[in-house]
Amino acid sequence: MRIFISYARVDKPYCVQIAEMLDIHETWYDQRLYAGQDWWKEILQRLDWCEGFIYLMSPDSLASEYCQKEYLIAQRIGKPIFPVLIHSEAQIPEVLAKFQYVDLSRGLTSEGTRALLNAIFVTERNMNFNGRSHRHAPEPRLLTTTGGETGSATATADVHDPAAVIGKAAEAMEAGDYDGAVFLLRRALETGYRSRFIDLNGLLNEAEAALERQTRQREIEREYQTIAELVKRRRTRAHGCHALAAFRKAVPDYDPENLYELCADVQAAQAVRPESLPRIASKPRFSLPLLEWCSISGGNVILSDPTHAGNSAGKSLHFAGQSQLVEPFRIAKYPVTNTQYQIFVDDLDGYCNPKWWGYSAFAQAWRSSNPKPADSQFKGEERPRENVTWFEAMAYCFWLSEKMDLPIMLPTKQQWRRAAQGDDGRIYPWGNDFDTSFCNTRESRIRMTTLVMRYDRGLSPYGVYDMAGNVWEWCLNSAYDDLAITTDRPRAVQGGSFIGAHERAQINFSFDLAPDYHYGSIGFRLACALDS
Repeated sequence: MRIFISYARVDKPYCVQIAEMLDIHETWYDQRLYAGQDWWKEILQRLDWCEGFIYLMSPDSLASEYCQKEYLIAQRIGKPIFPVLIHSEAQIPEVLAKFQYVDLSRGLTSEGTRALLNAIFVTERNMNFNGRSHRHAPEPRLLTTTGGETGSATATADVHDPAAVIGKAAEAMEAGDYDGAVFLLRRALETGYRSRFIDLNGLLNEAEAALERQTRQREIEREYQTIAELVKRRRTRAHGCHALAAFRKAVPDYDPENLYELCADVQAAQAVRPESLPRIASKPRFSLPLLEWCSISGGNVILSDPTHAGNSAGKSLHFAGQSQLVEPFRIAKYPVTNTQYQIFVDDLDGYCNPKWWGYSAFAQAWRSSNPKPADSQFKGEERPRENVTWFEAMAYCFWLSEKMDLPIMLPTKQQWRRAAQGDDGRIYPWGNDFDTSFCNTRESRIRMTTLVMRYDRGLSPYGVYDMAGNVWEWCLNSAYDDLAITTDRPRAVQGGSFIGAHERAQINFSFDLAPDYHYGSIGFRLACALDS
């Protein structure tokens, strides 16, 4: 589904996270480049292009004239509206309160994420059933937080009247609306306005610096509140305190609720690592069709993620360099296929056996609520198996470890990147230049998974297939980059998919999903320690 996301600039970091979570859909959000009339033309074109409109509701976005105008146009041309609350202090206007909104004010929780994805899925299904026809609503008017109207949807400062623009910019700065002030000042400069006495560039720099500080502070507050939810509850306090310790390294002076006191007596639990798991007694080897191993030599791997994720197609990603040593290991030549996974499902000692889920209470709880696996969206013996949760992928690893008498596990993010990248820091498994004939991404226009051995020109330095595009692949690491398998923390996915742009298939691009999440573009690959 094509989705337009409307947000206030101060909420941009959270907007990027939400856009990443919605990677299975084609999302677009305004990068706030302020390119004069071209900017507004692009907004209008994207509003016409989209099939759904997400309004990220915060005090700033609800007060923003530009966010309101985007909403009003989307409403007028009959786009499905998905209000998403991202700040608990936002006062939802009556005209938006009539919609069933999704609450993500406490972060990207499993419940909130599932609610948003379900709402989009139901809408998309109904649109397909109805031939994607658009209904037309009456001409709307600007909304207020009290549900009233404040004038026409085209109300704005006349860019040809510099005094009006500068005056509105000054009002915006006085009110703390630096996003609006930056927009207005840039528009004034683009019209060619110059003053002998007013330093417009200096004023703009001040507004931009204030906006950057405001955005950073909002991001700190959101991260802190999410951690506070964990620390305040005994059941999750240890996890919250672990997160608080990492948070305080980055922001040492911010603890308004004195969470540090609550964490004073908490001892960090020892992480359960794959190498600490007991080995199964030796038995005859079990074989799977198409299961082949590639040996990966030890060496350094680049660990950096994009400094600005979720950028639009056609723009390169930039990474901050850092590396870590990875010991030698083996990785599966191909992602797990439909046939390989179905053997696990059909085995009387496989999917239905509770012991494969005993590694985590969260996995056991999920399994009790989901006795049968979801079907693969795309059929074919040698297509990658998708629609698999991280919990299921882990259970598969434990099952296969016993069957084959091998220490099989999901690869860590570091191992995955080492297998894809080798020693030269390349951007894609085959090199630095993207080519649609090397992998299955959105640019290939195939719009479904392909056979795992199809792209023999897109191999990694170690001969590994499909490490770019086709399906995202679960990794062992949590969002905190630890390897504890007993938690329900979000888990990293790597590699991009057939539905995502090629930038997301770059080796150093990853993001995190709840371990109970599944979709038709997410699969997994196996890793194995070297024989002792």
